[in-house]
Amino acid sequence: MGKYEPLTARLHGHPPDEWAASFEQIEKVLGFPLPPSARRHRGWWGNQRGAGHSQARGWQDAGWQVWKVDLELERVIFRRRSSNKSDADQQKRREQSETGDDLFDRAADYLGTRDRTRIVEEALKALCEREAARRLARLAGTMPDLKIPPRRRFG
Repeated sequence: MGKYEPLTARLHGHPPDEWAASFEQIEKVLGFPLPPSARRHRGWWGNQRGAGHSQARGWQDAGWQVWKVDLELERVIFRRRSSNKSDADQQKRREQSETGDDLFDRAADYLGTRDRTRIVEEALKALCEREAARRLARLAGTMPDLKIPPRRRFG
């Protein structure tokens, strides 16, 4: 029996296709504390296979994968892996119907901050930069409002 076998058993018996759990809940299932690296490194929660990744084998053997990790709040979301096309379609629809909070969570992970004001400022800045680049590209890189005075001719 592997070290993470209790997690495998817990996920096998979990009826919905998603389980949002705190690190504390996972520790209760396992019966021992998570290693310090689980609280410091997002990579510990990766869905990789191979030697040295017995924790990932624990959820993958049950047909699950880590969907999202929040190290600051010490929470993880597991999702059941799709086994056929209809499951994949459901998964895709779920991903496309993210709420605003999900988008803020994704932006917070990307920017490394949970400050909503900063997230909004960065999003608006990126939007303005993108729109300016689109307009310039539409003009084929020209600057139509630049006025160059005619050269004076001598002689």
